[in-house]
Amino acid sequence: MRAGQIPTMSITMIAALLIGATTAQAALKTGGCLAKKSLAQGKLRQCLATANAKALQGKPADFEKCGTKFQEQITSLNEKARKAGIECRYVDNGNDTVTDYDTGLQWEMKNNLGGGANLANPHDADNGYDWTAGSSAGPMSGTAFTDFLSRLNNCGTPKALGFATVGFAFHCDWRLPTRAELLTIVDTSQGFCGGGSGACINPIFGPTSGGTTWSSTTIADSSFEAWAVAFSDGGLTDDNKLDNNQVRAVRGGL
Repeated sequence: MRAGQIPTMSITMIAALLIGATTAQAALKTGGCLAKKSLAQGKLRQCLATANAKALQGKPADFEKCGTKFQEQITSLNEKARKAGIECRYVDNGNDTVTDYDTGLQWEMKNNLGGGANLANPHDADNGYDWTAGSSAGPMSGTAFTDFLSRLNNCGTPKALGFATVGFAFHCDWRLPTRAELLTIVDTSQGFCGGGSGACINPIFGPTSGGTTWSSTTIADSSFEAWAVAFSDGGLTDDNKLDNNQVRAVRGGL
């Protein structure tokens, strides 16, 4: 063999490795990636349940380790999905809701942006609601709770009423997201944030106002204000609870 000549077997092996790497990457599909995230969620719940059982018995319990391992799995899957050029986070459930497989949260989709507020349709993206009904009213007394969430959670009791009514998407536990939860759906690659137009959120959530959206989190040093997210730039803002802002319902979570 002449100096500098690559053995035939080496070329074959290199080709096989390259083909194998390409095949392995191509084999990662959106469905399979999401399935892996679903399994990771199950492992997280089991880990937390085990840790809780230990805590109840007075034994050392590492809850943080459970969350750290889950986040490492999600980060790894997201990186693999990025390299494979596939989507692996949100799923349109076909019932006007979206599930986020990174957080386990199920979100309400919006519609009818730009046609003006239509309070008869709680999903109208133009609708605005207050957090508190008045300065002397109790917490969570505004239309965001008494109108918006009340419509979504309109669940009757068959025995008492003689008929069954079901909530939005067959669930009765819709709520406003916390500040931290609301920030998880800010997408700086979209809309105005990404150099285009529209709100800084994935289009899968439906047409979304670039305005301010309420969270359920009260400002720590001001009971008259709550946190909100401005989807025009994805930033946090504090707002008086008497003001009207957009809302988006959520349920579940890990």
